[in-house]
Amino acid sequence: MLVFCILRLVKEGTNRTETAQLIEQWFLQNARDFPWRAEDTPWGRLISEFMAQQTQISRVAERWPAMMKRFPTPKAMAEADEQAVLSLWQGLGYYRRARHLKATAEMIMESFDGEVPSNVGDLLRLPGVGKYTAGAIASIAFGEREGIVDANVHRVFCRLENRSGDSVPSQWTWKIAEEFVSACDSSKVCNEALMEFGAVLCTPKKPECAHCPLRTTCKSFEAETQHEIPTPKQKAKRKEVFHYAVVIEHEHELAFEQRGDDGLWAGMWQVPTVESDTELTIEQVAAQLGIRVPMQYLDTFKHTLSHRSISLSVFTCKSRPDNNYLWFKREALAELPLASAQRKVLAVHYSS
Repeated sequence: MLVFCILRLVKEGTNRTETAQLIEQWFLQNARDFPWRAEDTPWGRLISEFMAQQTQISRVAERWPAMMKRFPTPKAMAEADEQAVLSLWQGLGYYRRARHLKATAEMIMESFDGEVPSNVGDLLRLPGVGKYTAGAIASIAFGEREGIVDANVHRVFCRLENRSGDSVPSQWTWKIAEEFVSACDSSKVCNEALMEFGAVLCTPKKPECAHCPLRTTCKSFEAETQHEIPTPKQKAKRKEVFHYAVVIEHEHELAFEQRGDDGLWAGMWQVPTVESDTELTIEQVAAQLGIRVPMQYLDTFKHTLSHRSISLSVFTCKSRPDNNYLWFKREALAELPLASAQRKVLAVHYSS
């Protein structure tokens, strides 16, 4: 019934104010139930935005409560060890975000008296915070009239204007976002509504045009081009690489090393692993790791990331502990920050 009432209100030439109000009305009746909306604080919103970068929102909803329980304030995270943050981040991928979040908590304590800043200029000073995240926090957490554009919002604007060619957010999209947030009743509601609208109705492959309150003013719907707009971004070809993980065991302990501060899985832990652009023999792997005892091959599996495809071969051997690695018992591994690929390595080992 709401949709049909809305449609009657929409006329040719509907301005930004009317369109923004329609989206706000739709959101207020259709918003999904996320924990950060129920426990709405600036710090909670900031954490949810960090977690949602390049991660499915359903997974964020599952993991956010635990993160907030462990780190209810910036002070709690700033005083914690980085490994504690990484441990709770396991399975979300792009672990640099977790390290940026930890550094952000520290800056909030050092430069902003423990309070999340409310304006875009200060928010952009925080590690890992870009134009979108700054606008989202300022508008949604503090009610500032700041525009936001993510992939969902960009798609909505492109379809409303039947604009092809822009595969990613552009200066034009940000201009429309500023017009919307200036015209709306509530910047908090409008910006969340735009993101939700793109995620739920104006989806990439199967937009729900039959239920869309804006379809009579959507130029793409009128031209029947909604399935073609925006122009899909060309996906970069994944690089093929080879990783060789060796589970070194002594009695009931396994050897682990920590990755460096930069690059893939920065700061996370792993069993001794060799990475290569070309395939290696078992002898070459042993030589690079300085292993002088027999190694047993267990299995090889594929681990796919957005930018690379990893062929990960798993070996095992028994050796006396040395100072090259840290040694952990099996029961301690649940708390050790491990990327999902390394969890798969351990699963291969324990199932063999």
